[in-house]
Amino acid sequence: MQIPKCLILTIAFGTLANCAPISRDSCINDSAYDIGYAAAMDNADRMSRLQSVTKICGKEGREVDVAGYTEGFDAGTSAFCVVDNGYRWGLRGRGYNGVCADPAFSAAYDDGLRIYKVQQRGKAIRERLEMIRSRVANIQRILDEDKTLAEERRRKLLREWDGLLLERRDLLAEQQSLPPV
Repeated sequence: MQIPKCLILTIAFGTLANCAPISRDSCINDSAYDIGYAAAMDNADRMSRLQSVTKICGKEGREVDVAGYTEGFDAGTSAFCVVDNGYRWGLRGRGYNGVCADPAFSAAYDDGLRIYKVQQRGKAIRERLEMIRSRVANIQRILDEDKTLAEERRRKLLREWDGLLLERRDLLAEQQSLPPV
């Protein structure tokens, strides 16, 4: 049994994020079972992925064995639907289509996704705080160095400064309130 390239990437990197539904080589060389297995491990919708695979492989002159694909998809779903994988899947911020029957998988996925969202929000706050720091420093430099600034421009810069400091205060408060991960 030849292992699909996307499955190799999953093992090596823990993600299928950059895999197309199926490659030309996979259509030519992989069994329908392997294609279905890889689709399930990618958390793909069974029927929409089968339609995509059928279309892509049809262009290569290959008809997909639906029974083999279905058997592989079922085996892949069993391999995909383990609790630890649910947590990892959520922790990467990956979408989940609800295919796993075990509620523990969904709970683990939700836990991982919650952590992912907190981490992403924390990162966004840090990035925005850095932008604010840079802009405030720039405004300070302009106000200190350019003594020929028109009064209207000076007031505009001071209003922007005040707005940035208020935003900074709010972001710091939000950052402090983020749950620990």
